[in-house]
Amino acid sequence: MLIRQALSFRVHVKIERFFAAKEAESKMSTLTSGDRVIHPNQLDWGLGKVLSATPDNLDVFFVGAGRKRLARSFIKLEKAEGAASKHRLLDNLMEASTIIGSDFVTIPMAIERFMENYPDGFSDPSFIKATREANLRGHKFCAQLLSQEELSRLVEEGCFEAVCDRARHVELTANLLTKGERKTLHEALESPACQKLFSVALADLLYGAETEEARFKHFLRTLGILQLNKWPFATLFSFIRHPQQYAYIKPSAIQNAAKALCWRINYKPEPNWKTYDAVLRLYSYVRTNLFEEGMMPRDLIDVQSFIWSVGQK
Repeated sequence: MLIRQALSFRVHVKIERFFAAKEAESKMSTLTSGDRVIHPNQLDWGLGKVLSATPDNLDVFFVGAGRKRLARSFIKLEKAEGAASKHRLLDNLMEASTIIGSDFVTIPMAIERFMENYPDGFSDPSFIKATREANLRGHKFCAQLLSQEELSRLVEEGCFEAVCDRARHVELTANLLTKGERKTLHEALESPACQKLFSVALADLLYGAETEEARFKHFLRTLGILQLNKWPFATLFSFIRHPQQYAYIKPSAIQNAAKALCWRINYKPEPNWKTYDAVLRLYSYVRTNLFEEGMMPRDLIDVQSFIWSVGQK
């Protein structure tokens, strides 16, 4: 009797395993582009997104390992659904055709590289001297010379030349523009008409009541009139005045970093809200990950320096 029960139990277990395997195989065969998956034997790869699927292979991007080509016959991926399928990088992933697996840099990898140059992280004296000091001086001058109260007063009194003089002083202190860009900015703000346009638009950008998107687009329209419609001019003053919220975009640096992190920024040479919003989401994503890794960035000055370092070869 006991032997019969034992045999029956073994048969039951084998049947359960058989149907479980069939179910897993069925799910695997139905995986298609866009599905979120987990590799049960490589959990450190994290969540993945199927980039493309053929009857024989799956092309998958994993947040902890990058792009992988897997044979359906050997690998049984598990489909992630609901809350388990959510991940900010996968939601903002570059187009599959632009992802090169060998170029992908995970946040832990980026931190390791960063710490090679700055062993004490964001508190490292060499990091502070090379990156933070000038930006912080620019921020302090901006908070004093172009505060909401000061800027409103100057605009109301028609002191547009004074606004532009202060803006140039802030930029010079922060030292973010190249010599050529600085010359272009100064020349564009020489005439009284241009000074007025810039002053009013700057006040609206920094302190206006409309949405971020509306204020940014209004500022871009003004820059277009002044022939300053370039990313450094479009993003400099928001970043210097509000370094907890906004990013400064250097085209080459942000493109290289976005490529390394496989983050879709919809880059266009002409400043636009879609790209800027995507970059802000990237900054937010990296900032959250740095906190989780114990790096403790103080503001987007730290985050920006870290992101730019990711794109350096």
